[in-house]
Amino acid sequence: MSDETPPQDETPAPPRPLTLRDLASGLAAPTKRPVTTPRPLLPPSRLVELAEWLRSVQDGAVAAPVRRPRLVVLAGDHGVAAAGISTRPVGWTGSAIRDLVAGRGPVAALAAEAGVEVAVHALSLDEDADDLPEPVRRHRCGRGSGDVRRGDAMTAAEAEAAVRVGAGIADDEIDAGADLLLLGHLGTGGTTVAAGLVAACLRKGAVDVVGRGSGAGIDDDTWMRKTAAIRDAVRRSRPFATRPVVLLQTIGSPDLAAAVGLLVRAATRRTPVLVDGVMGVAAALVASRGVPGVENWCRLAARTAEPALVLAAERLKLEPLLDLGAGRGDGTGTLLALPLLRAAQVLAELDPQPEPDPQLDPEPDPQPDPQPDPQPEPTPAPHPQPEPAPGPEPGEPTGTGWVPEPDATPEDAHDTGAATDAGTSADGSGHRVRSSAAGENHSPQG
Repeated sequence: MSDETPPQDETPAPPRPLTLRDLASGLAAPTKRPVTTPRPLLPPSRLVELAEWLRSVQDGAVAAPVRRPRLVVLAGDHGVAAAGISTRPVGWTGSAIRDLVAGRGPVAALAAEAGVEVAVHALSLDEDADDLPEPVRRHRCGRGSGDVRRGDAMTAAEAEAAVRVGAGIADDEIDAGADLLLLGHLGTGGTTVAAGLVAACLRKGAVDVVGRGSGAGIDDDTWMRKTAAIRDAVRRSRPFATRPVVLLQTIGSPDLAAAVGLLVRAATRRTPVLVDGVMGVAAALVASRGVPGVENWCRLAARTAEPALVLAAERLKLEPLLDLGAGRGDGTGTLLALPLLRAAQVLAELDPQPEPDPQLDPEPDPQPDPQPDPQPEPTPAPHPQPEPAPGPEPGEPTGTGWVPEPDATPEDAHDTGAATDAGTSADGSGHRVRSSAAGENHSPQG
């Protein structure tokens, strides 16, 4: 019988799946302050709200100028485009990236006019990208994404890597001095993927979120194919609607996953973001599902005709700054809204600021009323006794009889009364003497 211990299984435990909260350590809410002072230059309007939002995310007494905005464009191909859900041809994403890098097209023209630097990241271009500059292909996550009608867009590892890439891009831009990030997207099939994410998060049907795309618009046949693709994708994703990273793995894409990571990290580092198009607002919606409050650091640049954008913006309470009747989602909306944000800041800075409330000394604690020293109760004065009325002098007659002399004894008084009854007077005349009421006049009677 062998005494050897059987070998232990040394296989390490699988790492814990990434959650968006892992990227949000230290996230705080913008500092809000009620405005009570009249604003001559900024009467109640959207400009006041915009200036107050900028002040709150900057955590200052007044909104500071936006000096270094940075446009970040995340690009990638989407496998669902093979279903014929877009008017754009295969290979359009690569050509759009090359035009932007070369300074051609509407995004490049508007960025040059506004003085905004552009950073393009080809995250999942479904073609060779060796001819692109190294900063453009540095964060490449693979070639395209899966067809979400039939399978997952990415593996779990690819989804987590894409989220971390987005967070790293935000760190790089903020460390380089960016004080405002503008977010744009490029990629065929991107609005289809974004609409599927919105439908899954809000439990909507495919027909509730499907639009005509961000290009020249699609015909009815293409619209039906797009609706069917979203329906199949959302049906597969229902069990993961409350798990943002898994939801991105199931029906997302690397560029959308990177956008979610960028928004979470920018909010954590107190840097505001302008999002553009249905892809930008869909990324904000998914980010807020994992980390509530991220949406407070975002503003939606422009409204588009996409129903998914309207639904997501209403849920996040993001009112678009512009409504031009169209939108591309590639960053043009953010570049058009930037002058409005800057104008709100300038007017807010010129307006007189409310004076801070004076710091009053705290009131002392109430003290009990001092009690007076007990005084001895005064002794009541004796009531004066009434003096007796003066009586008749001894020996004087009264109305009722004779007052005896002080030395007279009772027997003497009795004898005197007896003599009177016998008819002898005091003077011995033998006549009875009757005293009057006054006891003064005496008249003899016979």
